[in-house]
Amino acid sequence: MENAEDKRSKEIYGQPEIPAALSVTELLAPAGEPDALYGAFAAGADAVYLGAARFSARAYAKNFTTQELTAALDHAHIFGKKIYLACNTLMRNSEFDELFELMDPLYEHALDGAIVQDIGLLSLLKIRYPLLPLHGSTQMSVNSVSGALWLKEQGVCRLVPGRELSIKEIRQIKQAGIELECFVHGAMCYSYSGKCLLSSMAGGRSGNRGRCAGPCRQPYYYNKKDKAYYLSMKDMMALNSLPELIEAGVDSFKIEGRMKAPEYAAGVSAIYRKYIDLYLSGKAYKIDKADLKALEELYMRSERQEGYLHKHNGADMISLDNPAYSKVSEERKAAIRAAYIEKPLKKPVSAQISVKAGEDTTLTLSCDDKSICISGDRADKAQKRPLSDGDIRKQLLKTGDTDFEVKEIDIVNDGASFMPVSALNALRRDAFDKLYDKLLEKRTVADKRIEHKETQVNSKAPDIIVGLSGSPSFGELAEREYISGFITEIFPFLDDPERYLRAAGAKKLYLRLPDVIRQEKLPVIKEWFKEAVKYDVTGFYCSSLDALMLAGQEAGDKEIKADAGLYVFNPFAEEEILKHAGSYTISHEFSAADISGAIRRDAAELIVYGRIPIMYSANCAVKTDGACDMKAGWQILSDEKGHDFPLRPVHELCYNILYNCVPLSLHREVYGLYKDKGFSALRIEFTDESEAVRIKIADAFNDLICGRKTDFPLREGASSRGHYKRGAE
Repeated sequence: MENAEDKRSKEIYGQPEIPAALSVTELLAPAGEPDALYGAFAAGADAVYLGAARFSARAYAKNFTTQELTAALDHAHIFGKKIYLACNTLMRNSEFDELFELMDPLYEHALDGAIVQDIGLLSLLKIRYPLLPLHGSTQMSVNSVSGALWLKEQGVCRLVPGRELSIKEIRQIKQAGIELECFVHGAMCYSYSGKCLLSSMAGGRSGNRGRCAGPCRQPYYYNKKDKAYYLSMKDMMALNSLPELIEAGVDSFKIEGRMKAPEYAAGVSAIYRKYIDLYLSGKAYKIDKADLKALEELYMRSERQEGYLHKHNGADMISLDNPAYSKVSEERKAAIRAAYIEKPLKKPVSAQISVKAGEDTTLTLSCDDKSICISGDRADKAQKRPLSDGDIRKQLLKTGDTDFEVKEIDIVNDGASFMPVSALNALRRDAFDKLYDKLLEKRTVADKRIEHKETQVNSKAPDIIVGLSGSPSFGELAEREYISGFITEIFPFLDDPERYLRAAGAKKLYLRLPDVIRQEKLPVIKEWFKEAVKYDVTGFYCSSLDALMLAGQEAGDKEIKADAGLYVFNPFAEEEILKHAGSYTISHEFSAADISGAIRRDAAELIVYGRIPIMYSANCAVKTDGACDMKAGWQILSDEKGHDFPLRPVHELCYNILYNCVPLSLHREVYGLYKDKGFSALRIEFTDESEAVRIKIADAFNDLICGRKTDFPLREGASSRGHYKRGAE
């Protein structure tokens, strides 16, 4: 019978009793600490995702110790729940051994999946943990069938696509035959996940390494006038769209929030559980206003919105005035804690015990379709008071903080026996330990060692390649003999291919595929590609797995190169990328030491000058400020310290690129890099510079490479060495 405290908790929380889970769609909750995990499970989550401090994209969450993780796995599996470990950061070579030390016992406890960003780590996990399901993190920035099919070929069973995708795109990607895990609730990044370097470049804390400092939540000035929180997205709440998402084939509904309190994980899970089950029950799908109010009061940033499920972008998706979270009432938190966190799940067990004088005491425990039977100490004939059924029942009911609750007890007692209470307790503990073992699966870690390879250095001098983004022409740069080749974007090239080919002359000409390829634009990008391949271009640069796989399908005998957006942080990522591309680009987040540690420098290009793209966004700053006429050129976002960040609207595909406030320039280091490091190419990237400035910068780099002293055309402080000295956290 429900007590008054339970009833009051439900009244405050607005959460009525709901039936057992009916859903074939998984409800996946965040767990930044043990209370969040146990509370989410009690509230109806089918699975949780969690992390360890060093290797997840929420390094500043409380996270779990190894002992807490193994205990959590056992708890989850007793109740038919799942736990996924977030390993969704880029990995340095020196970190693999520590990660495997963490993962070995988790794999042995049947970890249900690993969420991965780094493709080098992906290749190693497949070998070391052959039974471990692998999930492609949203940090992989896969947003089309093209990338999804590649992940499926690599043994990835589930993809977390970008939050920017519409329901129509999600439905189309599902046709790749891969599980889809889609966000339905919580905070949203302004940038496409995995394509943001704002925190990294601003203060060294990399989002790709789980250490984002959240500079997008700060105010900015738009074109030196209006001040607002232009990069701060409102939180997502997709209750209204659950039926459409279920019908689209989404396999897992994901709630964001590993940094948030346990009451958030439990409270939000309970409400989404209710409505998933409501829809699948066939009853009318109507949302209770009390549940909407409850969600709004659980760490919601600004008013609710559905994200990108039904729209491409819009000013109403941005919390322009205030990015802070709503205050959570202590009364609501207390109600959630009482309803779920302080009452974790218990598994019902049936017990049969036989106590007879002169015989070994036997105890049988049954749970689900499994049972165990053990023998304990022999019972003696009672000298004074024999054990009563009540005495035996009292000891068997003492399951304490285990995951079990004895619901039925069948006692066979001759009424003339005695045994110490300590013996009964030992029998009970031993029996429950054996029941645990019976119910839980164990695995064996494959004995696979990491093989370290020798560095390969290019024997010839590296090429000098010049890239131009958002530029209509090469100008006088085409006349510079020291330049080996040019990179231009595919859509301006197709406006006048012959002009570009004439300008390049005998030099190599590469086309850069779009930085973001999402499902809705995949057909038109494929058509561009098929048209471009007809011309005498040297090859293509790819900044995403979507682009890399598209190039692999369509490029024929043209060269394929991996651009900086395809992160290569370790030799295993090098190896995987170079199966699909002739070269890769050194990460913008690498330090000099990282660069020196690169194994395949003979197949690596290093950008020595250029504005680094620090955000790619589906949302549009031009539209947020008023309206976008599809003609606006370069814009400026400025922070409160006076740093100006150029912003370029890419109208052809409807996304924005935000660039760093100053260009990267390794002009002090370029002579040594050219002579000693053995790269295949050094690259100069131009964006918003005038043609005169481009000529001065390119000529200055050529002079420096040749050992000629020169005054570099940028004033002191007008450029940055990026992470070359400090590296990224």
